[in-house]
Amino acid sequence: MTWLLRTLRSMLGQMVLLSMVFLMVGVYILAARPLSDLSGARSADPRVGSLSALNGAMADAVRGGGDPAQLAARIDDNPLIQQARQRNAGFQYFAMNGPVRIGTAGPRYLDRSGVAGMIAARRAARAPGICVQWERTFRWPGGIDHVGFVDCGRPLYYELRGIVAPADMAPPNAAAAYIRKAWSDRGGLVLSAIGVLAICVAIVLFHTVRIRRIARLVGPSEEDALTRTLSERGLPSELLPLVRAINRMIADGAAGERRRRFFLSAAAHEMRTPLTVLRTRLEMLEDSEDRTKLIADVRRLSTLVNDLLTLTRIGERPPLLVPLRLFSACRRAVEGMDPVAMRQGVTLRMRGRGEAEILGDASLIETAVANLLGNAIAVTPPGGVVSLSVTPSGALSVRDEGPGIAAERVPEIFEPFVRLSNRHSGYGLGLAIVRAVVDLHGAEIAVDAAVGGGTSFTIRFVALPKR
Repeated sequence: MTWLLRTLRSMLGQMVLLSMVFLMVGVYILAARPLSDLSGARSADPRVGSLSALNGAMADAVRGGGDPAQLAARIDDNPLIQQARQRNAGFQYFAMNGPVRIGTAGPRYLDRSGVAGMIAARRAARAPGICVQWERTFRWPGGIDHVGFVDCGRPLYYELRGIVAPADMAPPNAAAAYIRKAWSDRGGLVLSAIGVLAICVAIVLFHTVRIRRIARLVGPSEEDALTRTLSERGLPSELLPLVRAINRMIADGAAGERRRRFFLSAAAHEMRTPLTVLRTRLEMLEDSEDRTKLIADVRRLSTLVNDLLTLTRIGERPPLLVPLRLFSACRRAVEGMDPVAMRQGVTLRMRGRGEAEILGDASLIETAVANLLGNAIAVTPPGGVVSLSVTPSGALSVRDEGPGIAAERVPEIFEPFVRLSNRHSGYGLGLAIVRAVVDLHGAEIAVDAAVGGGTSFTIRFVALPKR
């Protein structure tokens, strides 16, 4: 029982089981059933063979349709029908193709066999797309009668009565008879094949949907994709080893990320106090060139520690997203960076209007804008202009007049500790903080960088509907 359950959970096992069922049905339809029918026909009354041939001839004639005269001519001109009349004095037939009815006598079995009621019921149910096929042989002392009925939207019915003497027929070729019989049953085989194919396609589609759902769970759109394990429920057994390996990798990665964040946060916290004490003691010394350089170095280290703390806090605490005016947050960042720009001899300009309202964390957005402005001021030569513009659609752009960024370097500028030039101070954490804030708000950032023409950073937030 256990191996059967494992097989049923396996996509390949389900395919194999369905293929075996289909194979057994095919062997029965193409081999066992025709051979059984032929064997029974050979051992039965010789009139049965005659009746089988007459039945095929009559079915073909009725299926041809036409008006009553055409249908009667097609039946009366058939050599087998003519021979049956000559050898059986009481031979009679009746044929019906829809409303067309002909025959040497009226129907005897139409009502008795229930065919008339079946035709009426199908018309009342209005189900012409479903085919019905029915045959029956009636034996009476010294003779045989046969009835055939097919309805695929148009009822075809015939009766052959009074078969007493068998027709003179050559012994049938066994191979030809087998092929003919097997081919006559092709409808069942085709329906079985279509059914099995449909089930196989349904299995593949079902598991494909499951696989794509798993792929979406580990996609970049999910904020917690690196910490959330994948569900193993309902998966085919072929995928379980892969999913379990991914879950182990996610667990190991999440543990490593927690250790990294803890180390950075702890190290930054531990460094702040000694750096503050060191800077205080340096400022108490007498003025000298060495004192000025040491204070500048300590200030740079303090900036690094603060940036590390900011970067770790962004990933650790959930943001406080509230409706806010993007223009106001940008203006506060410009006011805070204006003294820095003045020391560098750079002019800060702000353009735009204050209509845009977004859902965000004001302190984080101000931090991101301040970092963009700080980078732009650092690369803009004295006398240059750094401009910040805000659009009513919720986008802000910071443009500098620096040397620009080569296109092949753009993908790496948001990585921590990446610096494109050694001529400027900093440790390469500003743009990493910007990227973290952008991702936290579900926004997008684009870089328009051209060597020799300055660089423009554009952040597009989702603006709230206007009230």
